[in-house]
Amino acid sequence: MITSSVPREAVMIYNSALEQSNKGDLDAALKEYRRAISVHPEFVAAYNNIGEIYARRGESEKAISSYLEALKINKHYRVLLNLGVEHFNRNNYAQALEYFTESLSREPLFIEGNYYAGLVYYNQDSHKKAEKYFLKVLEADTMHLKANYLLSHIYYERKEYRKALECLDRIKDTAEDKSFINRYYGFCCFYLGRYDDAVKHLTAALECRPEYAGLKKYLKKLTYENKMKEIGNLEEAIRELEHDIAIREPGVIDLTKLSMLYIFKGEYNKAENLIQSYKKKLAS
Repeated sequence: MITSSVPREAVMIYNSALEQSNKGDLDAALKEYRRAISVHPEFVAAYNNIGEIYARRGESEKAISSYLEALKINKHYRVLLNLGVEHFNRNNYAQALEYFTESLSREPLFIEGNYYAGLVYYNQDSHKKAEKYFLKVLEADTMHLKANYLLSHIYYERKEYRKALECLDRIKDTAEDKSFINRYYGFCCFYLGRYDDAVKHLTAALECRPEYAGLKKYLKKLTYENKMKEIGNLEEAIRELEHDIAIREPGVIDLTKLSMLYIFKGEYNKAENLIQSYKKKLAS
């Protein structure tokens, strides 16, 4: 974003501002960026970085104002993205999409531009359009965590379980929420008829959380012993959880426990509804 036309003195001040910002001294960084602009009033990168500092502080109006100043000088694709993100965070999706698409018109392979354009469409339930942009992201970065994650949602809802698993395969080692990844694997495997894999992954989902240790042992016991001997206890556990969820806002742990109990009882539709509830909870 810094061109050869920027005077050396302004660049030196800019680099000093970067150093201050990296140290966490944002006030000092702002002063240095403004000093760089006083030396070179058309310093787009300095305006952009001032906007990013205000964005980090949650001062959206000031961030937008700084980005707009930068765009008066040069409609750089990164500035357009940053301005779009500010509108996106305000749920102003139409305005955000305009900036994202303009950013892509200037740099079609821009990963962040494609990701955010896809995210706008995803949040509007326009999954076909979202898919197009997320696939553009994967063309540049096959392992992109968020694009693969959201594509797996899209393919799962379309019942394209093999495609969903392909996305999950790419991020299974980098995703932090191993419980969710394994649980999603489990449901995809179940619908593909891979029942042993389904149980393995759903059980692994429990192993990711130490508070599930007792339930995990109980469920493993059910897979090897006669379930009918334990059905009373299983139904009692389901009743208790259903009662708790009915009288209070359920947490992720509650939804996971109950979905697992439904799976082992064979009530797959109920389990399916719970995983959809979990997905909505994550998105909110």
